[in-house]
Amino acid sequence: MVQTDVNTKFAKFSLMSWPVRSTATVAAVLLAALMAFWRMPPTSRDVIWAEDGAIFLQDAMARKGILDIFSPYAGYLHVLPRFAAKSVVRFFAVDDYALALNFLSCVVVGVVAYLVFHCSKAITSNVYARLGWASITILVAPAPWETLGNFANIHSYLLWLTPWLLLKPAKSKLEGVLFFFTATLLSLTEIVAVLFVPMFAISFKDRRLWPARIGLLVGLAAQILTTMSHPRAPSSTYPLDFASITMGWFLNSSSALIYGSSSQISANIGNYGFWPPLLAAIPFAAALAYILLKGNRQKRLVALVLLLGSTAVWGATLVLNFYKFFDYASYDAEQWKSFLLTRYSTVPSMFLLALIPLAALCDTSKRRTISVAILSAFVVLQCVYFFPASSLRNHGPDWSDGVAVARTACIIEPSIPFQPVFIAPAHWLAGGVKVPCSLMVPAP
Repeated sequence: MVQTDVNTKFAKFSLMSWPVRSTATVAAVLLAALMAFWRMPPTSRDVIWAEDGAIFLQDAMARKGILDIFSPYAGYLHVLPRFAAKSVVRFFAVDDYALALNFLSCVVVGVVAYLVFHCSKAITSNVYARLGWASITILVAPAPWETLGNFANIHSYLLWLTPWLLLKPAKSKLEGVLFFFTATLLSLTEIVAVLFVPMFAISFKDRRLWPARIGLLVGLAAQILTTMSHPRAPSSTYPLDFASITMGWFLNSSSALIYGSSSQISANIGNYGFWPPLLAAIPFAAALAYILLKGNRQKRLVALVLLLGSTAVWGATLVLNFYKFFDYASYDAEQWKSFLLTRYSTVPSMFLLALIPLAALCDTSKRRTISVAILSAFVVLQCVYFFPASSLRNHGPDWSDGVAVARTACIIEPSIPFQPVFIAPAHWLAGGVKVPCSLMVPAP
């Protein structure tokens, strides 16, 4: 009865006038963005991370043309981060670049959360399950460590959105256009979205699914041309170890979700060996088994997409970026003490966690006792790690403080056109971002 009432209210919402629905959508996105921004420790909010400063912001200040958003970096296109950096340089004061970039990235996360909620309607009308999937975008445990709150890793959230976008039939021409442009922008930013092209085989003849698919293909075609003309240099020559890749998936997906932090995972392994990571996978294996046993054909198919998404994304990122750091099979007791979750933990965790709301949908009993229990456990798991203990940006350097120092240097040495402002991590750009003095000191 409660679920019926909730669905009825959402049905009435869909019948509201366009201005009312648009206002409600914007409000929902902003609320989601604020929740994402609040997850970032206060000490990290004024810090610019990695490519945001060294590549996107630096290029946005140096090159004014809008077509520069299509400039390649590391072998492929990063259209959305480059556009965001251009917008920040154009509309914000230099002192506020970090806060603006980080908050705008959270707005994008809010948009992705809303789109996941909207597109998951293709699977179920159950509002609780759809809200659960949307909440993963904002609340997944390992995200604040490195992924959340910066454009350098916004591609992770676009990758999470990809299968949801490909599952939703366009119900109108306007929706089809929106799906096309969303998928195009997504694939112009994240080349790894190519992993989901096999999903085209699902309902291949359904024309309503093709706007997003065509948009994805347009972006991927541009990415392929870019990577062929500007090939990426190998990021590592360290030999692949498939035992380490397998161990890594357990560590960076289910363990990240259950134990919540690198330090807890490290302590568990130090005390009990590799048993804790294996045990952490049991709830998700049980959810998958329940879906395959009780779910209909569509739910079983979605479960396989989620599981393969988790494992394929993890495998692909490590094959392309396998460092000694990821050679878990060779770790000794001392090395386990320095184990860290990374940005690569976020997407595999998101897809794996999505199995839980899907399992809740497979309870068809009248009282829905199992469904309530599953969703309750899901909510608790989501809330437990809302406030992370730390992030990689906890110790600065603060961008606004750096600008203040650079501004003073510009006044003292007016003949020097640029001054450095430092970003995190320190090794990323040893000389700092070269900020023009003309941006920091008003012309006389």
